[in-house]
Amino acid sequence: MIVVAYLSGARPQEVLQLERGCCRTEHRPDGTERHRLAGRHFKNVTDSRGNHVPQGAMREHPWVVIAPVHQAVTVLEDLADDRVLFPRSLSKCYKPRAHLGAALIPGLAIQRISRFSAWANELSRNHGLEAELIPEDPDGAITLRRFRRTIAWFIRRRPSGRIALGIQYGHLTATLADGYGGRSTTDMLQLPYLEQALATAETLAAAVEQLTAGEGVSGPAAGRYITAANEFQHTYPGGFLSKRQHKALIANPRLQVFDHPEAFLTCNYDPHKALCNPSRGKAEAEAQRTPSQSRCQSNCPNISRTDAHMVLAGREIDQLRAEITDGLLPDPIRRRLEQRQQSLDALIKVHKASRITSAEESAHV
Repeated sequence: MIVVAYLSGARPQEVLQLERGCCRTEHRPDGTERHRLAGRHFKNVTDSRGNHVPQGAMREHPWVVIAPVHQAVTVLEDLADDRVLFPRSLSKCYKPRAHLGAALIPGLAIQRISRFSAWANELSRNHGLEAELIPEDPDGAITLRRFRRTIAWFIRRRPSGRIALGIQYGHLTATLADGYGGRSTTDMLQLPYLEQALATAETLAAAVEQLTAGEGVSGPAAGRYITAANEFQHTYPGGFLSKRQHKALIANPRLQVFDHPEAFLTCNYDPHKALCNPSRGKAEAEAQRTPSQSRCQSNCPNISRTDAHMVLAGREIDQLRAEITDGLLPDPIRRRLEQRQQSLDALIKVHKASRITSAEESAHV
């Protein structure tokens, strides 16, 4: 139940009402496999008269899930012969209740998660694995709803996560730049933008902390990076942002800062300068709200790089050197890795020669 709820992003009722045969594997022409989880959705399902339909309706587009979810469904199908994957009949004190239906109810699901945590902790203690203990949650009991919210947090913070979150949760419209509209429901309209605001706030808060400690910044947008951090520090001095502040943060063009550690940079996004934005400079085109990190270009004027990024680049250089010197690589691959190492060495050299600090920028202004 935990695996399915967490790694699919489905709502609690959608998880508990999954039925036997719901997960299918699609074998694609390129040799890859795609697992699809079909089930019912219940929110805003109405009949022709506008009345709520309690039994829900089959989702038009199945969830796309990874192999562990498919494996979990297979285990569930082997555990019992019931129509639903999470039947109430598996409970120790099961009593037939027609009004509750055949599937597990959310209250029992929460109890099972709690019992699982207790069992896992006992197992860890018996094996002396204190680091594996599950701590008490300060926010109370773990509910199925929190799994959906947590996986959204991780998806949104990956490159192109905004689009991936919309696809996975089934709320993506034809216009990617506008986010989610049309058939989106209220909570999912708010969720992607809330995640964007939280990610931006965390990036800026980390920038403030690093700059205060003397962090150096280089790149064409280094000044904008420092200015954005200073503005964020003075505008949002507290540790908690309200919904109104989240909206204001997203709407402020000077605070659109996106960390991209895989490329060793931070994007200080300006859609009119962004080389990843194919519509830049076109008056009739809609502004792209977020950068396309999969199309990031090294000569973009929105780039800034910090000392922390250079530390990451140094680690990759160490890994490249180890691979180059082990003598096991074919010559073409070895040359390619050498070119990568040389480009990273040059990147670090340029950063060290041009880096500025927050104090230097303030003095210059």
